[in-house]
Amino acid sequence: MAAQDQGTPNVAFQSEAKYPHQTTDFRGPGVSAENPAGAFPRDLRQPDPDPIEAHRPKSTIFGAIENPYALQEALTKLESGLDEVISLFQAEKNTLAREGGFTKGKEGIELFESWKQQLERIKRGEE
Repeated sequence: MAAQDQGTPNVAFQSEAKYPHQTTDFRGPGVSAENPAGAFPRDLRQPDPDPIEAHRPKSTIFGAIENPYALQEALTKLESGLDEVISLFQAEKNTLAREGGFTKGKEGIELFESWKQQLERIKRGEE
């Protein structure tokens, strides 16, 4: 059986032709018990422009704790601790930088500031 003989011409789509007596080359999957005409309609469904998932609250780390207010308070304390560590490095920067030995201190400041930025994203509910 040649490829052009498989399935039947889809007569239902001849109404989509642009000119009189024009037919489509669309062929269905062939005659079967489930599809005796050997054709199937085109899928005209469109994606939902307003899916329900868009209205669900975003899952954040606060959903993993039964009391999100306690977590918020603990994160605030952690942020305060990070501020304290960063200020310690900043204070040493003034004395050690003069001697030229503050490269690890700069790395420490960058590290703890990156932690603080990550913590701020968590507190905003972005993580």
